[in-house]
Amino acid sequence: MDILIVKLGALGDVINTLPLAAALKRRLNARITWLVEPLSRPLLEKHPCVDRVIVFDKKRWLGRYPDVRRRLKEARFDAVLDLQRLWKSGLLALTAATDRRIGFDRNRCKEMTWLLPFERITPADPGRHMLCQYMEFADHLGAKVDDITWQIPIPEVLPEGLPKHFSVLNIGATKPANRWTVRGFAGLSDALYDRYGLRSVITGGAEDADMAGAIAEAAKSEPVILAGKTGIEELIAVLDRAGFVVSCDTGPMHLAVALGKPVVALFGPSNPRRTGPFYGEVIQKHLPCVPCNKRHCRNPLCMQEITVADVMQRIERILIKGNAWSAGFPNRCIEE
Repeated sequence: MDILIVKLGALGDVINTLPLAAALKRRLNARITWLVEPLSRPLLEKHPCVDRVIVFDKKRWLGRYPDVRRRLKEARFDAVLDLQRLWKSGLLALTAATDRRIGFDRNRCKEMTWLLPFERITPADPGRHMLCQYMEFADHLGAKVDDITWQIPIPEVLPEGLPKHFSVLNIGATKPANRWTVRGFAGLSDALYDRYGLRSVITGGAEDADMAGAIAEAAKSEPVILAGKTGIEELIAVLDRAGFVVSCDTGPMHLAVALGKPVVALFGPSNPRRTGPFYGEVIQKHLPCVPCNKRHCRNPLCMQEITVADVMQRIERILIKGNAWSAGFPNRCIEE
């Protein structure tokens, strides 16, 4: 069975879709083609459940669309799954050679894409975790599974200068309102070193380099700065070797979960039930404005009020109970 997955989005969205690809591969022996944007390409190209990757670069779509259209036409798919729910993804799904295009039900479509002539999955709660919502496509195709697996390969490449034992503090966030503070991360790095003798490794994108520098300057514990210095493969290797990961709401948070790492997620404007870590500890202050889902906020109290003590308490809970899900990933979608 040849299946095309149309999931163009950010790193976290792609990671939360990988269990669907794994289920389709395992239950249907599907040959999976994935249409994706360039950022997540390295994650998919070496993935054991993805047979072919087609890159759609929206920044250069005028020049690249003819080639993408040709590749979608030359292959014949038994089913095309539009997980993006946008007109852009819907039109790409219409381009593909298939008799069966499947999308979300009307209430979960965006940009009125319910008007497109697609087969629709059964209506369900739009507030469920997005990973569970993607897994509904497996149920629809008769590929339901009782466990969740990401199967992300671990590369051998590893940046130099890493301590033998370390935690990862991932400071980045695509939405500025999702960021924690310089003071918070610096204080956490010092608290981990003072209490456990544990060095911190600061990760993030190139846009987070200035913040990482400010954290290093404010902290006494000399954290290792990797923000802006790792590609996806190196980031996977670093996260895989970390004792645990503290992260804002961003793609590497989901990547750490997929790698089976204990995660403490710092949440402010977003709803963690829907977009939080599939497994892990979530810290979110109960304020009247939460969740507002804003991208920008002049006074992000929801993030500013998270304290070092809040995070240390969750880390201590992890250290006491251990990584409860390290032996496998039960399907919490069934429990919902």
